[in-house]
Amino acid sequence: MKISSHISIEITVDDFVEAADHQRKLESMLSFVRESYPEATLIMRGRRKSKAIPLMHRASTGHAGAPSRYGEE
Repeated sequence: MKISSHISIEITVDDFVEAADHQRKLESMLSFVRESYPEATLIMRGRRKSKAIPLMHRASTGHAGAPSRYGEE
């Protein structure tokens, strides 16, 4: 049996220099983890703040229930 474990750490940084400092720290921690789990990996991804997306209103069919088929009224 094979299992997979994930540890998630969200870090807010002001610039790439600060991000690099955190990456070095995490790589140091990873070397410790690899003593017990040699296949451990580190994946770092940038995340953008999500934009607010307005909800679209559903078009009214004039009645409740399933929409009518083409040609039916």
